[in-house]
Amino acid sequence: MDLSHYKNLVPDSPLHRHLEQLLREQNGQATVETICQEVLQLAAPPPPLAATLVEALVEGDPRLHFDGEDIVEWVEPGAEDLWAAARRFAVVDVESTNGGRGEQRVIEVGVTLVEDGKVAREWSSLVNPERRIPYWVQQLTSINDAAVAASPRFAELVPALLEQFEDAVLVAHHARFDVACINSEFSRALGKRLTNPYLCTVEVSRRHLPGAENYRLETLSQWLRLTHERPHRAGSDARATAELFCHLLGSTEAPWPDFLRPRGPRAPKLAETKP
Repeated sequence: MDLSHYKNLVPDSPLHRHLEQLLREQNGQATVETICQEVLQLAAPPPPLAATLVEALVEGDPRLHFDGEDIVEWVEPGAEDLWAAARRFAVVDVESTNGGRGEQRVIEVGVTLVEDGKVAREWSSLVNPERRIPYWVQQLTSINDAAVAASPRFAELVPALLEQFEDAVLVAHHARFDVACINSEFSRALGKRLTNPYLCTVEVSRRHLPGAENYRLETLSQWLRLTHERPHRAGSDARATAELFCHLLGSTEAPWPDFLRPRGPRAPKLAETKP
């Protein structure tokens, strides 16, 4: 599968994450010498070797530019530009086996596309996690081992997901969890992760729907009379979250992306550009 044209995919490894953190700390620019010392843990390699190693590390990450000699810099558009250009949204929900980092597996994924402020398309699939589903997860979701036995593995769903996620802002209820689950699966399947900006409807709801009893998806769905036929199933949760998102978009006259901008010194973070 040719992944080169997907600009929302970047290499995912401890070294790549360390380099990304270093560039953030140094305002988007770092020298070859610093990268060798801080990321590659090499004290003083010969300059030609250092440049070759850094070039190999940067390769495949469209957000980074290496001048071929001494400087690596961040060339991705700023957050304001990314949000100003946002027009297509992929609302996503996952059900998972739960567990610690590296152990959790997705057992169902649902995606609802929102375009021009309306639900455009829906898609969902069970996923074979290649491990047993805990009993309490089976009770919560009604998904058991037999149900996923003949389902595709996540790696088989990657092409379809990439087509839906490309050039889209990801939206989810408790977005950090869902995006982390999906990125763990992408990293496991491809050695790459998504860099799509993403939006959390919990935080946006807290800002634009004051007075709700709570901000659980089931509660908001009942309050706003959204379509939510099967709570704790990925397709239904994605559809309900998409309808909630459309409701929020229509509930304010604030221009986009001012709709997302937190207010006040302790305002919650509504959106992320870096999962």
